[in-house]
Amino acid sequence: MTLLDSTPFDKARARRRRNVLLGAAAVLILAIAVYLCWPYYMARRTVNQFMDALVRKNYQMAYAIWKPDPKSYPMDYFMQDWGPSSRWGIIKSYQVLDVLQPPGGNASGMVILVRINGIHDDARLWVENKTHEMSFYQF
Repeated sequence: MTLLDSTPFDKARARRRRNVLLGAAAVLILAIAVYLCWPYYMARRTVNQFMDALVRKNYQMAYAIWKPDPKSYPMDYFMQDWGPSSRWGIIKSYQVLDVLQPPGGNASGMVILVRINGIHDDARLWVENKTHEMSFYQF
């Protein structure tokens, strides 16, 4: 067989191959995007559930979402921080301003900035990536 005797170019096969490669590339890009954005989404979702429970005045559910150690952070302390006598008062509204990784990278969680009741004293919360435990961000 010589070069002139080769099989003719198959346009349909080339188009199918190109479409498969483009589809695989799109799936790979989507998978990478989801992998990189997933911790941000989960941290925002956890904070939204927590704040929604506080808006509904369901402090038991909010305490359960916070996932504290009852010995070191009992419900009384939680009510001082988040109850009607807290620095924000009765929580009626909130806005998640930003979800950030802390400086330095390689952190086990996310920092979430929340504006509560329109007060410019934003709450800085910490959400662990794996367990979704919450606490105040101290830095």
